[in-house]
Amino acid sequence: MKKVYFFTVALAATTTVFSQDGADTLTFESYNLGTQDYYNGSDEAGDIVIGNFTLSNSYNTEWGSWSGFAVSKVQDVTTAGWGNQYASFANGGADGSSQYGMWYNGGTIEFNAAKVLKSIQITNATYTAISMRDGDQFAKQFGSVNSAAGTPDGTNGADWFLLQIVPLNENDELVGDTIDFYLADYRFADDNDDYIVNSWETVDLGNVTANKLAFVLSSSDNGEWGMNTPGYFSVDNLVANNSLGIETLTQLNAVVYPNPAQEQFTIATTEAADMALLNAMGQVVRTAVVNGTTVINVNGLPAGMYQIALKTASGSSVQKLVIQ
Repeated sequence: MKKVYFFTVALAATTTVFSQDGADTLTFESYNLGTQDYYNGSDEAGDIVIGNFTLSNSYNTEWGSWSGFAVSKVQDVTTAGWGNQYASFANGGADGSSQYGMWYNGGTIEFNAAKVLKSIQITNATYTAISMRDGDQFAKQFGSVNSAAGTPDGTNGADWFLLQIVPLNENDELVGDTIDFYLADYRFADDNDDYIVNSWETVDLGNVTANKLAFVLSSSDNGEWGMNTPGYFSVDNLVANNSLGIETLTQLNAVVYPNPAQEQFTIATTEAADMALLNAMGQVVRTAVVNGTTVINVNGLPAGMYQIALKTASGSSVQKLVIQ
């Protein structure tokens, strides 16, 4: 993968402390596939339940088709076409695991109770990635000025494939913000920056409290019957907290300036704290122990949105930082 750009939800201000009473992670390793390479609901058992998470699944016996979620351990990053619809383009699960989830056509993840959503790992399905890279009978090759039919499609090759992650409450109403993650983007001035995601990427879910996650795919390549790009992606390691208590952090009173920052910023605290600076993919790019007035050097870091996480003996806080 060359580059990944997506938007994260701004977290709470410095004066908010999050006290957690337990974390929960949806992985797919505990699902017993037996000798199968994948499970798509063909036994018509309905939704897939893994721990405290319910993943929607519907199977049509007449057409031999499924929608929602499937569980897979298929490793195949070379075979093109619909027959390879259960493979991740990262060649397995996240963090070296063997099993992962596949999404197709409207799948949702519902929780046993409201949860504070931390992060989720996402990558392309092989079927979709190869279709975007090479084109096929129905879908165009990304970056081409022509459609799959060989005629100009009006995009001038500025193609994209977008996943939107939608947090919902118990009434299926949007809570917080929809989170955008581009699984492919060919809109850059420099073609070398164009990319199709081929690794597991961590998407920050912004600590929003929700009862369910829905997912929406859209593409620059559309036709008479809707999206031409195959509507699949792979998912793993949804991390959530079981509850969230909020209290005012009077002991820390951290102040960050300037914000936006350029080559450096200053943290002023009244208490010693461990500091971590995270980029938009949730990766730690700077760490420090801060106490009193501490200058943090960010020279060389790409411009964009970052998060400053502070942890003390009395709690933790997170705030956003813009680097120009």
